[in-house]
Amino acid sequence: MNKTFRKYIDRSMEIITCSLLMVMVIVTSWQVISRYILNNPSSLTGEFLRFSLIWFSLLAGAYVVGKKSHIAITFLSNRIKSEQKKRGFEVIVQASFALLATIMVMGGAKAVSLTMAQISPSLNLPMGYVYLSLPVAGVVIFLYCLLNVLDLLSSKSLHAQENS
Repeated sequence: MNKTFRKYIDRSMEIITCSLLMVMVIVTSWQVISRYILNNPSSLTGEFLRFSLIWFSLLAGAYVVGKKSHIAITFLSNRIKSEQKKRGFEVIVQASFALLATIMVMGGAKAVSLTMAQISPSLNLPMGYVYLSLPVAGVVIFLYCLLNVLDLLSSKSLHAQENS
């Protein structure tokens, strides 16, 4: 169950972030063409790219948490030799990410409610949709933290069974 759910979240995050990145490349290309070749720059592309970069960054960051591939965390974890200390470090890391995710969800929800009436100048989009990236990414990070801790606990119980 745990592995199936993780695969579903991983695949969803891969599809969403890759699609968003692809759209951003296309929009950036259009922006360059419209500005320098057609001499008629689009007013929508800059704002769209700013908003989509926010979503992309937060969702990609959540995916990195799920893969346990954050470069600074991996660097520190690889320096720890003792398996027991590595597990303790991993628990601290996951608890820290879970705390961050909780703050993102709570603060993001408040930001969404405060900014839903504000309209972006070019896209005429409620700004709450931009801030919605915070609680969405926070929920994904929190789910990944739960899955990571469950994996840690199941590997610990497997390790204990092997030793007995």
